Amino acid sequence: MAALLLLAGCANTTDGDALATATSSAAASTTASTPTPWDPCTIPDEAIERAGLNVDTKESGIFGRDQYGFKICGWEDQPPNNKYYFSIFVGLEGIDYIDDPATFDRLQPVRVGTRDSTQYQQVGADASLNCGVAFTQGVQLIRATIITDATVRNPPYDPCTELNTVVASLDSELPR
Repeated sequence: MAALLLLAGCANTTDGDALATATSSAAASTTASTPTPWDPCTIPDEAIERAGLNVDTKESGIFGRDQYGFKICGWEDQPPNNKYYFSIFVGLEGIDYIDDPATFDRLQPVRVGTRDSTQYQQVGADASLNCGVAFTQGVQLIRATIITDATVRNPPYDPCTELNTVVASLDSELPR
């Protein structure tokens, strides 16, 4: 009979006291202790505009979903350019996440705004069209990328220089 009372959630005992289940308290403690990454979609629109990005193109996640434990937000550059897509990925990882040679290559140290960072390319990416940069803040890995639109053959910018400029302009909005 005691097992049935525990399975029912809260049940009255014969003297009127409620019994709490073990599952409800276990679920509450698990939820409370699970950290979540900072959400880059909380960057104010004014800061996004100052960085040269189009606030009307904001997309949370990739096709609306976070990926592999990363919170993701992205924007296109401002019209009439619309030459690239800028994204920020934030996850609970160390900088060694980008040391995976199956996914990232051409790693090199750079200074972006006030932060020591690592510039990288995704394996197989065209460096004349795309670039990535990563740094840690506390327990979070913050990655930013520029992916040039497929219709742009010769962009009027160097993707890494452009990326570093955008990230540096958003520096005050990123976690400290």
